[in-house]
Amino acid sequence: MTRQAGNEASPRHRLSERELHEYVAGVEGQDSQVTGVVGYFYAMYRAEVLNRVEGLRGRDILEVGCGEGMMFDGTGTQPVQMDVSVTRVRRAAEKGRLLLCADGYDLPFASEAFAAVLLVAVLEHTREPWRLLAEARRVLKPGGMVVIVVPNDWTMSAGRLLLAKFPIRYPDHLTMTTPGRMRRWLRGGFRIVEGFTLPFRYLPFGMNLYYFVVAEKAPAGEWH
Repeated sequence: MTRQAGNEASPRHRLSERELHEYVAGVEGQDSQVTGVVGYFYAMYRAEVLNRVEGLRGRDILEVGCGEGMMFDGTGTQPVQMDVSVTRVRRAAEKGRLLLCADGYDLPFASEAFAAVLLVAVLEHTREPWRLLAEARRVLKPGGMVVIVVPNDWTMSAGRLLLAKFPIRYPDHLTMTTPGRMRRWLRGGFRIVEGFTLPFRYLPFGMNLYYFVVAEKAPAGEWH
């Protein structure tokens, strides 16, 4: 059993990002995200995300890394959703209409096409998250916003250990994300308007599970 867990972790280092996400999609579904303890915390940050895009037309929202399409399931909003995994997109087909398989490093959309881009539990799955943010900025309209949720990999890993899930670190997490790193990555064209930890807003990131960010697209002259 221990040997098998070690082998399951090894694809992180030998596969391309697309191959890795396809591999993980084949061995781990996302149903566990909406049930039990994990589902409780998912519902918490999902509510925060939906609140930020309330009132926007579906066609003005782009969800990058939509997984199996759970974010807007049952809401009546039909955003443009995409994921790099063909397997995940197929599973999401019952939930979304404007759905495609595409790479976040090279978004297949015109510049200034969306009012909001969602990167919810996405950046940690990439080796170069700043490239996704650059593409998100490109497709955002002037004044548009990016909504980001990133996990605390350390506390997440502790939780997986307690739940006896192996490997202990999510097998397709490639980058450790922290509030400091988020701020550095967003300096390239965004202005942070909200940034807080979840589920406990008044405790530091090290004692929390997620960091939630809303950032506006800054005009080129305001980059710093």
